Amino acid sequence: MRIKSADFKPVKLLLLTLCSVMAAAAQAETEPLLSEAARLPLISQENPANAVTGLAAALRATMIHNPMVKGKQAELEAQQYGVSSAKAKRYPTLSTQASNVNDNYNQATLRLDQPIWAFGKIDTEIARAESEANAEQWRLLDIQRQLLEETATVYAKIEGIKLRIQVAEINTEAHQGYYDRLARRQQGQLSSEADMRLAYARLLQAQSQLLSFKGELSDAQSELQTLTQIRVSTEFAVDPVLAQLPSNAAVQRLAIAQEANILLKRQNLQVLRLGLKTEKLASLPTLYFRAEADLLDSTSGNNDLRAGLTFESSFEGLGLVARGRVKGAEANLAAARYDLDSSINETRRRISSLMLNRQIQQGLISAYKETVDAMQETLDSFLRQYETGRKSWLELLNMQRELTALQIQLVQSKNDWLILSLRVASLTGSLDKQAGLNQNRFNRAEE
Repeated sequence: MRIKSADFKPVKLLLLTLCSVMAAAAQAETEPLLSEAARLPLISQENPANAVTGLAAALRATMIHNPMVKGKQAELEAQQYGVSSAKAKRYPTLSTQASNVNDNYNQATLRLDQPIWAFGKIDTEIARAESEANAEQWRLLDIQRQLLEETATVYAKIEGIKLRIQVAEINTEAHQGYYDRLARRQQGQLSSEADMRLAYARLLQAQSQLLSFKGELSDAQSELQTLTQIRVSTEFAVDPVLAQLPSNAAVQRLAIAQEANILLKRQNLQVLRLGLKTEKLASLPTLYFRAEADLLDSTSGNNDLRAGLTFESSFEGLGLVARGRVKGAEANLAAARYDLDSSINETRRRISSLMLNRQIQQGLISAYKETVDAMQETLDSFLRQYETGRKSWLELLNMQRELTALQIQLVQSKNDWLILSLRVASLTGSLDKQAGLNQNRFNRAEE
């Protein structure tokens, strides 16, 4: 179709106006969606009056302030812009070309291509971009779960150190009392200098142990602040409800269904399936509506407008390049399936190990409790026998040391059991609510 120069200007203005309107419409459609996606909270907003404390406060501080989370959030936002770019391929493409071969030939062309039928290529690219954005959300959740596990572990570790400090303080007070009693007995010439030196040495050992635990507490608090990026109170103990877990089989099922890395691998499978479909469709043709206008043509002196349907297709390397890419995509898909199976096996192994160690610690706690009770009764008996001269100070001090060691082991086993329970809870997503994660967002991503 050709239009003479006299009729060209109105048509050209109409063409340019159409391009401007469609471009503005595309921008108006995509920008609000991206702005809404960027504002979509990863941390659920709650009433400030219901301020959280303890472990929940530490978990939420990590989710808000940790730079690893912020970095992944930025990557997620970038991926969402990729979805917008894929959708924009439905709109026309406006291109210009100008050339100056010699002084006698100048040419400039304005072209508008509107895809009409792409045999599913554009829709597949959009679906793939959306799937990649969903995968980025699971990748973010994977990082968040790792940080939740680390934060909960350190917080529980601090609680255990504080309990050991309490045991060490009681032990120090007991040795101080023994030393003072020996000092009074020495004044009455009832105790030897060797007994005094032994009691003083044991007192120094107890004080050194207390200082060592306080040093561990400072290190653990510093480690927690590294995760949370702000100072968080650790005066509240971990809620015992968080350590309550179902049976081993139920935990296994829950972990496979909720573990973030497995969810990510499953989403990656979907991305690769769409990638394979994209490669299979790449060699199919595309039907365009094309409009071209010669803005400048010094040879003819006429400005022509051409419009019509265009059918484009290409077979790079006689189709062998596309075939190789399809085979490569199929191989990547098979590898991703094995990777998913490997992740499931690793999760099962990890859960089994954590649950087994948790069960072992539970048995140790029961044994240590009985032993500590028996040792406490023995120490009380030794103290009475010492008053009657049937036991020496050495036997009494040794019994005090053994009792303290068992008490510390009991506290340590309880703390290890708590840490193992929290690690399992973080893997299964049970700490997400404590951290204020917006689960509705991830549910939408899974759909």
